[in-house]
Amino acid sequence: MVQKIMVPPYFGPISCWKQIINSNILWDVHQNYIKQTFRNRTFIHSANGLQILTIPVKHSKIKFSMLDAKIDNSIAWQKNHWKSIQSAYNSSPFFEFYRDSLEGIYIKEYTYLTKFNFDLINLILEWTDIEMKSELSKSYKIQYKNGLDLRENIENKKYSSSENIIYKQVFSDKNGFLNDLSIIDLIFNEGPNSISYLK
Repeated sequence: MVQKIMVPPYFGPISCWKQIINSNILWDVHQNYIKQTFRNRTFIHSANGLQILTIPVKHSKIKFSMLDAKIDNSIAWQKNHWKSIQSAYNSSPFFEFYRDSLEGIYIKEYTYLTKFNFDLINLILEWTDIEMKSELSKSYKIQYKNGLDLRENIENKKYSSSENIIYKQVFSDKNGFLNDLSIIDLIFNEGPNSISYLK
């Protein structure tokens, strides 16, 4: 199995999870942190259309790695993100089945972005029974001679344009179908059937 090199995202869009499913992942946590990318932002479908959720990260004049990225908890971002997720998906078919375990993560205080992202990734794996082998990078490499380097996929500062199969979204009658949103949009709307959209 070819190893895929990726950077751990905040939830990650559906296209990201198409790469994760049944794969061997090397998580690059030593690459320099870049703000306003999928590292600390995710896109959901709210009543008003596309909504961006961004985790505030403490910045420095000196460059730092993804592993060293610290969350700025002086802002009530967790409370705001959870309120936005509830508002967007409370009426979705499967939200009630997943809400308690997700809320459990949003009420914990995290220091490091990678810890928060990995806890969410592991929760998604638990919800979906997706199989994935993974390991963390030991140092930064510009290039990997072996493996499929997908690190650039996380650099998207805007809404992803990757094409996905259309499924029923809570506000699609009002806003139309919004493509390649956060993986939670798919899961809350399709539940156990989500796995079929990722294969």
